Amino acid sequence: MRRLLPLCLILLLLVGCDLRNRQNSEDFFPTGTYEDNDRSDKIGMGEEPLIPQERNAVKTVQSYAGEVPMTQPVRSYSYQLPMIDLAGAHAAGCNRDIEDFFGSMIRSSLESMERYEEPLLERLSYSSFTISGILTLRIDRLDFDGSESQAWYTVDAATGEEVSVNRLFAAAGISGEPQTVVDAAVKKLFVSRYGSAGGSDADTPYSTALFRTTEALLPLSVNRMHLNENGSLTVAIELFAPKGGSTVEELILP
Repeated sequence: MRRLLPLCLILLLLVGCDLRNRQNSEDFFPTGTYEDNDRSDKIGMGEEPLIPQERNAVKTVQSYAGEVPMTQPVRSYSYQLPMIDLAGAHAAGCNRDIEDFFGSMIRSSLESMERYEEPLLERLSYSSFTISGILTLRIDRLDFDGSESQAWYTVDAATGEEVSVNRLFAAAGISGEPQTVVDAAVKKLFVSRYGSAGGSDADTPYSTALFRTTEALLPLSVNRMHLNENGSLTVAIELFAPKGGSTVEELILP
């Protein structure tokens, strides 16, 4: 027994040192949990991973959640980075864009919290749905300063390839030639916003602004349109004002 006693004391001291070192390390990093399916350079601390979502060929590849360490009152953060789980070239391009843009934001935010600085992101989440064989992925972003934005990605749900403009219009139940339909909607929005220039399109600033707006739509691109979950179609346009300047608008068709 006398020989075993010093050995036991040594073991207890080693365990105590390990616990203190581990506690100090965990205090330094932002608290929370993470799930990282395909990266080796994990950032963050936590014991239990979040449960990944998987729906409509979209899966979570990185998840982080916890409390922002320097805020009073305490604020939380939650990041989910999705990936389109399809083999097509267009899906692969979308995934590269998502990783390059949103993945870098997540890493920057986590590294900021490690330095006890405010992160760029407060929330990053996503949802997806399939209509008429077209997969739509929506990513919602909430910055720490309160600003919000969305990003949309559209692919063929079976092949992961790009979807044509005509197919998007057909899925939304919109008849007619797509360019003609959008031009009519743009002119209607333009008139409702700026009037009819005294009843005549001959007014130069008015006509120029309308021409620049419709010209910016040529050719129509799937990169500026997406289906909504209710089956309607949103087209993003740049609306030019007669007195100068422009705004980005979203037309919902039909």
